[in-house]
Amino acid sequence: MDILEVLEHALFNGDPNKRTQAELQLNEAANNYFEEFIGLLVDTLINQDAKTQVRMLAGIFLKNQLTSKDTKTRMAQYARWINLNIDSKTKIKTKALQALETEDEKVAGSAAQVVAAIADIELPRNEWPELIPTIINNTKPENKTNIKKASHLAIGYICESADPTNPAIIAQASGILIAIVQGVQSSEPKVVRLTALNALVNSLEFIRNNFENEGERNYIMQVVCEATQADDPELQASAFGCLSRIMATYYKYMSLYMEKALYGLTVSGMKSTDENVSCMAIEFWSTICEEEIESALLRQDAEINSIEVTNSPDYMNYNFAFVAINEVLPTLLTLLTRQHEDPEDDDWSVAMAAGSCLSLYANNVQNYVVEPTLLFVTTNIKSENWREREASVMAFGSILEGPDHEQLRSIANQALQPILQLINDESLQVKETVTWCLGRISDLLIEAIDLDTQLPLLLQAIIVGLQDHPKVSTNCCWTIMNLWEQLCEIGSSTSILSPYYPNIVPILIGLTNKEDNEFSSRTSAFEALSALVTYSANDTIAIVQNIANDSLLRLDNTINLQSQISTAEDRGNLEELQSNILDLLTKIIRRLSEDVIGVSESLLSIFFKVLNAQEPNSLIEEDIFIAISAVAEAIKVEFVQYMEVFLPYLNKALQNTESNVCNTAIGLVADLAQALGNQLVPYLEGLMTILGANLNNSDIRPELRPSILSCFGDIASSIGSNFSVYADFVIRICDVASQIEPENQSVDALEYVVSVKESVLVCYMGIVQGLSNEPQLIYPHVATIFAFIQRVSLDYTLATLDSACRSATGLLGDIAAVFPNGEFKEVYAQQWVTDFIKKTRSNPIFEQKTKDAARWARDQQKRQLSLG
Repeated sequence: MDILEVLEHALFNGDPNKRTQAELQLNEAANNYFEEFIGLLVDTLINQDAKTQVRMLAGIFLKNQLTSKDTKTRMAQYARWINLNIDSKTKIKTKALQALETEDEKVAGSAAQVVAAIADIELPRNEWPELIPTIINNTKPENKTNIKKASHLAIGYICESADPTNPAIIAQASGILIAIVQGVQSSEPKVVRLTALNALVNSLEFIRNNFENEGERNYIMQVVCEATQADDPELQASAFGCLSRIMATYYKYMSLYMEKALYGLTVSGMKSTDENVSCMAIEFWSTICEEEIESALLRQDAEINSIEVTNSPDYMNYNFAFVAINEVLPTLLTLLTRQHEDPEDDDWSVAMAAGSCLSLYANNVQNYVVEPTLLFVTTNIKSENWREREASVMAFGSILEGPDHEQLRSIANQALQPILQLINDESLQVKETVTWCLGRISDLLIEAIDLDTQLPLLLQAIIVGLQDHPKVSTNCCWTIMNLWEQLCEIGSSTSILSPYYPNIVPILIGLTNKEDNEFSSRTSAFEALSALVTYSANDTIAIVQNIANDSLLRLDNTINLQSQISTAEDRGNLEELQSNILDLLTKIIRRLSEDVIGVSESLLSIFFKVLNAQEPNSLIEEDIFIAISAVAEAIKVEFVQYMEVFLPYLNKALQNTESNVCNTAIGLVADLAQALGNQLVPYLEGLMTILGANLNNSDIRPELRPSILSCFGDIASSIGSNFSVYADFVIRICDVASQIEPENQSVDALEYVVSVKESVLVCYMGIVQGLSNEPQLIYPHVATIFAFIQRVSLDYTLATLDSACRSATGLLGDIAAVFPNGEFKEVYAQQWVTDFIKKTRSNPIFEQKTKDAARWARDQQKRQLSLG
C-alpha cells in the first residue's frame, strides 16, 4: 500500500468516486492491518518530503485511530493500543515526539494531537515516563520557537482530554506546570506565550495541588498578570481570558490578588481600545458575578449563614463585585456605547459583553445597580446620538432581573412610555434593542404594564415592529410569546388579549409566508403564532381554525416543492419550513383536542403524504411523528381506524435505531397505548418484538433503553390484564437493568445509570397498576421489586431525586393495595420502608405530588401493619 498516494487521493482527487475509494482503503487498512497501518501513518507524519496536507491528514487519521468522542468506541481503541506490540508502540511514540520538532507548524499541530491521544491512554497507566521530561526539555528557552510552541500545544491537548482526578496524571502536574510557566514568561516569543497561556487554562484542574501552595500560586498569578501588560493586544486578551478561568476555578484564593492587582488591571483592560482585550477583561467581571451568584445559591441550599461561611471556604463570597461597583458599573455603562456600526453585524462586541456583564451584576449586587443605571438611562434616552439612546435602553433592560421586584415595577411603569416612543427611531439598532427590552419587561415585570392604558400602546408598538426589519420583528415575536404566556389562561372563555387576534394573526401569517428566514424572523413568527394558539381563549377558536386551514394547505404545497430542490441550502430551508408548520399544527391539534376528530382523516392523510415524500432519516420525520401523536392523543380510541395504515411507518421508525425518530416513535407507542387502551392489543405483538430486539441490541444508542423501559410501563398500565403475556419477559429485563453500574465516573455515565433505574421504577409501576386485578401474576416478582426499591432508598442520588422517590414510594403503596391481606406485611414492617417514606414526605425541596405519593405509601403501610 502506497500510503502517500492513497492519502493524496483522499485529499486532492477531483473524482469523488476515487476519493471515496481512497477513504475505504484507509478504513480497511485500519481495521485489518492496524499495527502496520499506524506505522505507515506516523512515518508519513515525519516525512519532510511529503506535502503538508498529506502529513496533516496522516496525523489526524492516526489520532482518530486512538481516540473517539464515543465512549464505547474509545474504550475499544484504548484496548487495541494497549494490546499492541511494545516495540511498535515505542517506535510510534518516538516518531510522534520527533514530529513535534518539525518546522511545519501545521504538521506539528497534528503531531501534538497524536502525542496527546497516546498520552491519554498511557499516562493513567503510569506508562511513557519519558513523555513529560521530553516536553519540559522541549520548552526550555534555548530551543527553537516552533518546538516550544508544538510542545505547549501538546500539553494543552493532554490536559484538555485527560482525567484530572487520576493519581497518575496528577503526579505529572508539577512537570507540566514548570513547562507552562516557562512558556508564559515575557522573554518568550509571542506565539509561544499564547500557546502556553492556552495550555495553562487547560491545566488548571491538574495543578490544583500546586495552586493550593501559596508560593507556587503567587508565581503563577505573577506571570499571568504580567502578560496582561504585554505590548501585544492578542497576548493581553489571552491573559485576561486566563484570569477569568483562574477566577472560576480558584475563587476562594483570589482575595489577595484582587486587592493587590486584579481590580486595577481588569478595569484598565475593560477600557482598552482593542475589542478583544476589552471583551476579555469584561468577561473577568462576568465570571466573578457568576461565581458569587452560584456561591449565594449554594449557601442558601445548604442553609449556611454568613458566620458559618468562614469555616466553609467553598461557600466563601468576598463580594468582589460589590466592592468594585463604583469603578466597574460606570465603566460597563460607558462601554454599552461601543456598538458595531453595521446594524446587521452580530459578531460579539464590547457593548454586547458589557450588557451581558451588567445583567449578571444586577443579579449579583441587586438593588445597588438601580440608581446609577437609571441616571445613565434618563441622561441618554433622548440623546441626539443613536449609540447613547440604544445604550440607555440596553442598560434598562439588563437590570430587570436581580433588584427588588417592587422597586423595579414602579420604575418600569414610568420608563415604558419613553421606551415605546423609540419604536419609530431612525436607528435600526435602537429599535432592535427597544423590542428586546419590551420582551424583557413582558417576561420579568408584566405587572409593571398598566393593562388599561399601557397594554394597548405596547401592542400597537409590537404591530409596528412586526412590519419592520427582521431583527426587530423577531424580538416582537418574542415579546408576543411572553405577553400571551403571562396574561392568558389556557381554555378560558375570553382574555384581555382576545381583541388583538384579528390584527396580529394576519401579520404573523404574512411573516411565516416569507421565502427566507433572515435572522430567524420566519421561525419566530411561527413560534408567536403557536403561543397565540396555545393560550387562545374560546372566543378566538374560529381564528385558530383558520390558522389550521392555512397551515394544512401550506404543508400540502411544500410536498410539490421537494421535487424542485437543487441545493442543500434549499433542502435545509424547506425542511425548516415544514418543521415549523408541523409544530404549529401540533399546537393547534392539542388546543382543539377532541374537536379535531372531524378533520382527523384529512390531517393524517397529509401527514402520511409528507412522510412518504421524505428521504431516509429526514430531519422532519420526528416532527411528523409528534404531530401524529397529537392526533392520537386528541381522538383517542378513534385512532384505531388508522392503525393499519400507520403501523408500517411506526415499525420502520422503531427499527431505525440510529435516527432520533426512533426516540419519538417509542414515545408514540406509549401515547398510542394510553389513547387506544385494549384496542392496541392486536398490534402489540409486533411492536413488543421490535422493542425487545432493540433492548437486546448491544449497539443501540444508550438513551433508547430507558425510553423503551418506560414505554413498557405505559403499555402495561393501559392494557391491564392483556399485558400478562409479556409480564415475565419485561420484569426479567427490568431486573437486569436495575443492576446496571456506571462504566466510568463521568457525569454522562452516572446520569445514564440514574435514567435507566428511574425508567425501571416507571415500568414496575405500570405493571403493578396494569395487573392489579390479577395479583397472582405479580406475586412471584414482588420480592425482586422490593429489593430494587430498597436499593433506591440507599442510593444517595436516587433517594434525593424528586421523580425517583415519587415513583418508588408510589410503588410501595401500589403493591400494598394490590395485596391487601398482608401477604407482604413483613416487608412493610422493615425499618428501611418507614425511613424511606418518612424522608420522602419531609424533604422540603420535593414537589407536593411526591409528598402525596409518600403519604399514600404511609397509609398503605399502616394498613398492612394493622392486619392480624
